[in-house]
This record gives sequence, structure tokens and C-alpha cells, in this order.
Amino acid sequence: MKLSQNLGIYSLLASAILVSACGGDSDNNNPGVPTSSTFEICSENITYSIADTNSQLTFILEHDYAKDKPGSIIASINEQDSIGKTFLWQQISGPSLELAAVNSQVLAFTPTSNQDYAFKVTVSGDNINIEETVSITADSNDNLLRINSDHQMVNRTDASLRIQNINGQVPENISWCMYPSANNKAFTNVDLSDINRPFFVAPNVDTDQLFSLKATATFDGQTISDDVNLLVTKEKTTPSDAYFSYPIARMHPYKPDSPYANQLISCVYSNQFVDPCNIINELPFISQDTNLDPIDTIMDRVVVSHDWMGANFEAYLRTQTHNDFVELLQSVTAVVISYDIRPAFYTGFIGAIYLDPEYLWLTSAQRDTINETPDYRSNFGEDLNYLSPYRYVKDNAYASEYIEKGNRINRTIDSMSYDLADLLYHELAHANDYYPQSMHANLQGPTLENDFNRRYDGKEMTSDQLNIRYPLTSNEMYGLAKVNYAGESANNTQKAYTPSDVALFFSSDLANDDYAYSSRREDVAMLFEEVMMSHRYGILRDIAITDKPEIETSSTIVVEWGQRGRVGQPELYDRASYVLSQMLPEIEVKQVMDGLPAPVALVKGQTWAQNLLLTTDPSKSPQKISSQTEQNTVDTRGC
Repeated sequence: MKLSQNLGIYSLLASAILVSACGGDSDNNNPGVPTSSTFEICSENITYSIADTNSQLTFILEHDYAKDKPGSIIASINEQDSIGKTFLWQQISGPSLELAAVNSQVLAFTPTSNQDYAFKVTVSGDNINIEETVSITADSNDNLLRINSDHQMVNRTDASLRIQNINGQVPENISWCMYPSANNKAFTNVDLSDINRPFFVAPNVDTDQLFSLKATATFDGQTISDDVNLLVTKEKTTPSDAYFSYPIARMHPYKPDSPYANQLISCVYSNQFVDPCNIINELPFISQDTNLDPIDTIMDRVVVSHDWMGANFEAYLRTQTHNDFVELLQSVTAVVISYDIRPAFYTGFIGAIYLDPEYLWLTSAQRDTINETPDYRSNFGEDLNYLSPYRYVKDNAYASEYIEKGNRINRTIDSMSYDLADLLYHELAHANDYYPQSMHANLQGPTLENDFNRRYDGKEMTSDQLNIRYPLTSNEMYGLAKVNYAGESANNTQKAYTPSDVALFFSSDLANDDYAYSSRREDVAMLFEEVMMSHRYGILRDIAITDKPEIETSSTIVVEWGQRGRVGQPELYDRASYVLSQMLPEIEVKQVMDGLPAPVALVKGQTWAQNLLLTTDPSKSPQKISSQTEQNTVDTRGC
């Protein structure tokens, strides 16, 4: 889907044939992340408590645990790396805690009271089957600084940390340092531009290694500090021609008893495979399975880095009153949800969708496990002289609630529902563009790539046919899309375009969003997404062309041109109708399209924030914005 432009723009992966969606694969040479050097080295060393067992397992403990303070326990197998082994934690005594990462060597938790707690870990794999328990005691602690959160990470991957707000405020005078490590390895590409939320890259380690960082700050005149432990794991060397050529998270099937458990990871999210699996035989489309419960069939294909991601995805599917997502998921081979996926994407030669869990978290502990490293396309289009923000609105208000990441606030399935819906409509439009159910019985193979090439060469895809029947014609917008969404450098002509120039290019053509010019695949997905969000949820999409001030917030950018519900524009009727008929053949296309509301113009000369409240006659709108509806930045939700 479209990437918010710092604030409201999205971009595109260069290869639209192989990967489509909110973009594509990220890599560790992330141009969207400003880099410095490394963390400073702390002047003191850190020590840990060690709890031995009667087996090969050792527990690495913190010296102190405290009520409401994040802590961790690390399970270590003496003189062995963790690769090839599985870990499963359970709490066995003490007040019930939320454990958001039970499949990791690092058990992160926050005690809720000053009591004793006990945990059990089961370790299996590589001829090992160990079960051990460990206990800790949480005391009182008046140190207010808290870092989210201790965790395990793969070597050479991007990572982030965050300091919790205190009473809604960010602590002052924050500084970071890394405790000296045994082999002098260090985190690189450290970005401290937002000091309470550092970004960095894990070192390439020769064996699993524990690193610890310290943050110090002041709050209410008091100096406070906290430590955080990061276990960096050694991984297999990636072949030079691997399908995923960059480090990726450790994954596991959400349902360990799935009939596809043995091949899911190796077929859809591994940097060890060079050629895609024989999807037709090893991992057929979901439509080719039979199960009394279609959602159970879908969950057999889910791969996660954390179990809560699969649990929330399943719960969401079961809350839907319509059957759209179950139907659209029939054209998928797998659903991959991982803390390191940003942006979400779809792979044509594998047939899987890859989802960013930012759309799925329900509790603050779950959110803590998600890497915040920004979309790698974040800085594309910096030399252009305009912005193209978007947002979804319902009843003249943002359709989704924005929750600041530093605050410890949970949300419900209902409150995250709309964001996830527009993501799924977009990604599943790609899946059904590539492989509609009508062709599943006629797959020839031997690989899915072969079938894709036949469809591509014959221009059989919905996106190809849309381009033939109802082409977009603005060469200027196509050129700008290469800058905004593929990272090309802007030429002097493009740099000179004013917002009014771009508004004319865009408004006189037939796209519902400028992301449609990034590829034919995105053209289809953007149309389908907007139609379905309006039809199913009564949610309308705002798209605008604005100026580009030095400080870009919803209250500073000024609308040159914009529309709410552009997909309802009469000129777009035939294009959107065709896409809808191909994506969901069973839907009443004319009824849906005739039911879309007529577009409403945004008010030129008013800010993006002021344009949130509209009437069908914008000249009579009071344009009042309350503190609850105004946001400091342009909508960045939604990939």
C-alpha cells in the first residue's frame, strides 16, 4: 500500500513483478535512517547473576527485579549456540504476567507486584530435550526509568529500543552507553536523532552473545537509569543468491501441528533457500485445501516471530461479519507476520503475504516486541516541492485511533480493525491479481514462477487488463512516482513543479491515488482498497496535494487540491468496477459502485488538519478542529 509521506507518502519496490504491496523488502542499508557511529562505552562493567541447573541449561538473571520495571531471564545452553533449537516459556507461579515472547531465549516480562515468580522453559532440537524452572523475586523500586524491552535478535538486523514516557512526558537529558563486551563487538549505524528511541544494527557475531545498554536521564530533578539486555544470535551464512538475501527474524509456524509445519518457513521466509519451493505440491493455495473451518485452514499457513501475532490475526478474522478476507485469502499460500517486516509486501513467486505486526498489536507488551525501524523508503522524494498526504476518515474524524508509542495504552480489536482491514484489502488485491481462484485448478508448474510468467506474458492479470482498457495517461505523474516510490533522483523540471502543477497533473487523470503510478499492480490495489473500505465500513479516503513547509505537520501543510472519496468520482467508475468484478466475482458490483458517496472537495488554502471536518458543501463547513481530532503530523498509519 501507500507509504505515508513522513507523513503521508508511500513508495515502491523496484521489482513490481516479484514483490508488490506496501513496497517490498527492507535491507540493512536503510536510507531512511540517519546514522552516526556506535554507542559510547559505559565507564563501568555490568555483571549478571547465574543460576545453574542439573542439565546443560543455565539461567542468566538480573541482580534485581522490581514491580513495574521491565526485566528478563535468559536461557543459555552451556557452550552451544541457540541455532536449530526451540524455546518455550511458561509461568508456573506468581501473579499472572503477560509474556509476549515465549518462543525466545530471552523471556521479557514486567512484574506487577512485589512477589515471587517462577517460570519453566522447554528447550528442544539438535538431540536436546530439556525442561527447567527458575524463580525470581520482585522488590520495590522508585527508579522511574524503564526501557522497552529486553529481547533476542538476529545478527546484522535492524533494531530499536524505546524509553517509556513518565506520566505522559519524555524524560529529559537522556544519554545512552553500551557496557563493555567480551569481544569488543559493537552496534553500528546508531541513530539517536530521537534520543528516547534509538535505532541501530546488531553486529555480526561468531557465537551467540549478550550485550547490555544503559540509559540515563533526569525527571523531576532526579537522575534515573535503566539497563536493557539484547541477545544477538549467530545465524547460518546466507548464500549469495538466496531469495531473501538479508538477515531475517527467526520464525515458527503459528500452529505446530499444521500439516505444512515442516515446510512453511523454508518455503516462505528463510534466507537459506535459493529457488522457490514447488508450491503446487509442497504448499498449494489455501483454496486447494479442505477443512470444516476455513479459518483453521488459513491459520495452518501462518508463520510468526511471536505467537501473539497469529492469535490476534485469528481473533480478527473471527470477528468479521463479512466473508471478504476469508475469500480473498484463498489465493494465498502463506501469511507471514514478523517483528522485522516493514513495510508489508506480497511475493508473486511464492504467493505469500507478509504483514507488519504494527497493525495487529493489542497490548503495550505486544507492541514492545515490534521493531520501529522506519520504512526504508522514508526519504524518497525529498527534493520535490509538494506532499501528497492521505488518511481514512469516518464521520469527519480519523477512522483509527492514534496511540503514541511512548505511552502504555492497550487497544481493542475494534480500535485496530480499520487499519488492518485496509492493509488486508490492499495486499490480498495483489494476491488475487496474480493468482485468482479461477486459475488454481489449472496450474501447470513446475513452479509458481512458471505459471506467473505465462500469465504475465499473456497479459492475463487484472492489472494488465486495467491498463489496456482504462490506462492512466499522465507522464508527469509516472515520472514523479519513480522519484517518490522507487527512489530515483528528481530532475530539475520535477524539482520546479509547484503544488498547483502536480494537482493539475493528478486531478485530470483517472487514478485514485498517486501511488497508482508506481506500478500497474498498485493501481489495482489502491482502487480495490478504497472501494472496499467505503463499502464495508463507511470509511472514506482523503487524498491531497499540499505545499511542503520546513516543518511538516497536519497544522502546517496547506491543501492546494484534495478530495474525500475520490474513488466515487464518475470518471473512475468503469476502472473501479472492473477491478471489483475481478477481485470478488461474487459481489454485486453495480450495487456497490452506485452506493459509493460522491466525492467532496477539500478546501484549498486551509491546512490538512482544518480539512478533517467537511460537509457536502465545503463553503459552509465551520472547519472546527478539537484537540482530540487534530494530530501533530500527517497520518503515518497504514502501509
